[in-house]
This record gives sequence, C-alpha cells and structure tokens, in this order.
Amino acid sequence: MRTNTIRENFFNWGVIEMSSTIGVGVIGCGNMGRRHSRLLSRMDEVRMRGFADISQERAEQLCREVNGEYATGDVDKLLDDPNIDLVLICTHHDSHAPLCIQAAEAGKHIFVEKPLALTIEECLAIERAVASADIKLMVGFQARFSPFVHKLKEVIPKPLVTIGQLTDPRWHDTIWANDPHKGGGNILSQGCHCFDLVYWFNECEPIAIYAEGGNFLHPTLPITDSIVATLRFESSAVASVIIGDFGHNPFTGKAFYELFDGARTGTLYGYYADPALRFWGADIEEFTIENLPENERDRDHSLGYVQMLQAMVAWVKDDTEPIAAAKVRDGTRATLLGLKAIEAVKTHTPQSVWE
Repeated sequence: MRTNTIRENFFNWGVIEMSSTIGVGVIGCGNMGRRHSRLLSRMDEVRMRGFADISQERAEQLCREVNGEYATGDVDKLLDDPNIDLVLICTHHDSHAPLCIQAAEAGKHIFVEKPLALTIEECLAIERAVASADIKLMVGFQARFSPFVHKLKEVIPKPLVTIGQLTDPRWHDTIWANDPHKGGGNILSQGCHCFDLVYWFNECEPIAIYAEGGNFLHPTLPITDSIVATLRFESSAVASVIIGDFGHNPFTGKAFYELFDGARTGTLYGYYADPALRFWGADIEEFTIENLPENERDRDHSLGYVQMLQAMVAWVKDDTEPIAAAKVRDGTRATLLGLKAIEAVKTHTPQSVWE
C-alpha cells in the first residue's frame, strides 16, 4: 500500500503535505540501500530514479524491484542527473567522505548511512562541503525517530544519568565492517548509534570522555572491539556507554537505554526486536508496541526508519525542519566520541571531546 502524503505523525514531528515529487538516486544497493529504497518507493512524493553500485547486477535488481528508471556502475552519471534532487549514500564507510563531498559539489541533498565517516578529518571535510554547497545532509541515525525513543525523551527530557548499551555476539573477523579501513570495527561502525542516541537524550554537548576496553575478541585485527565509557556533558549530567561484540544480553536485547532524572526512571529495552519502555515515578508505567497505531506496529515504524525518511523528503521538498534529525555536525560528534573513546582506551587517559 502506498503512502498517499507525508503527514504530521501522531507525535507531531511537523511533517506537512507536499504538492509534487522529488527525484532520488541511490549509491550502494546492498542491505541498507535496499531497505531505504523500498520505503521511499511507497511514497507518492518520491520518484525513484537512478541506482549506482559497483555491481551492475545488484543495481539493476534493486532498480527493477522499486520501479526505478535506470541502473549504472558509474556514480558520475547519477550525480550529473539534473532530475535527481536527493542522493542516498549507502556504501562502505570508507567511501562516505569522498561520495558526500562529490554529491555536495554536484548540488545534491544527501542522506548518508552511519557513520558519517571514520576520521574526524573526513567528517570536517564533509561539513565544509555541505556548508559551501548550501545543501542538506542527514545521517541515518533512525533511532532518533523511533516512537519509543521519543516517548522516553518526552517523559524524561533532562536526565542526570544516562546509560546506553549496544552489544552483539562476536562479529566474524572477515566481515567488511570489521575491516579497519572499510568499516572501522564495531565501535565506529555500529557504536556511533549508541553515542548519538546518548547525546540526543541529553541534547547537551559532551565535554569529556574516559573509557577502558580493548581488543578482546579479534587479536588478528588492528581494532578496538569493546569499550566501557563514561561521558560528562556541559550540563554536568553524565552517561555510561557500553559497546562491543562480546555477547548478547538475553534480557535487554542488543540495545538498552536507561534515563534517571532524580525523580523518575525510564528504561528502553529490546529496541531491535520487541521494543518496550518501563517507567518508575512517572505518570506512565509502560509503553509497548500496542500503544502505537495499528498500521505503525511494524519494525520499519517502531525503529524509526519510515519517519526518518519522511522527514528527509519533507526537508528537501518544503524546507520543513526535521526536528529529530541527525545533521552533519551530529554525524561528526558521533564519530568523534568513538575515536576519543578508543584513544582513552589506548592511553588510559580522559579525553576532552572537542579539543
């Protein structure tokens, strides 16, 4: 079933109706490129146009699936297309920076999968390109748009203590995300989600971070795979962050977040499987999938993917400010926190975040 209009959803995130379509091009037609393309193709406001991938066959397959117009192995062809307004960059992490800069120079608005890039120099180069071209860039931190994250943030808007945990069973040494150059390893590749969401719950700049950990499970790879970190924010609030691929938590699931404000506690668990919230000291005791509208109880809505892409389209078309979106500086911050945590592990020394 197609989405007839981009609308203001039931949490009032300010998305409004549009009168025409925008052209979308996709660079990287693997897992996340497919997921985003399928969701965008259901929106009447979107025209799926070009698909680029190093595998021509993969680009053609996705193009056919979502009724696109052409597939190519040539990124330049897609970026030179005057009918493309928005480019999705869903490639390996090491290619994000050059592709974002090239897309910005071509005047395209950008949605880029997380992390923004793997080094602070690359992140800052993307920031400069976005500012110079005066285009819009959103990073794929979809959890910001999850109704469960929104409800937790709504009930406890100013936490004093935040706990974030994102853990997996051991990643195989040979997957590309563990490649130190292509993916950066778990802390940078996936941990950026946790760092970004801990920031988003506080909406206050982190000023210092300390971490312990190391390479516990991948001795043949030059990566840090496990961290336990403490952050301090400008507000004097603090956070504890645990990231790694050292095992699955059978109770909380892969992702777990807990907020304390001195009078109330809110806990989000099972985010990637069966998300639910429990509260103490608040007017609400729990929030589950049953609290969502019936047509929004699927994973794409509960995890925030649909709302994120709706916000991206509205931002490009009508200049509607995406309240929850991770923009280019948010992407830089998430990568920077991962890099600073790794440096703290290596030096056993607290790190200033923005210095």
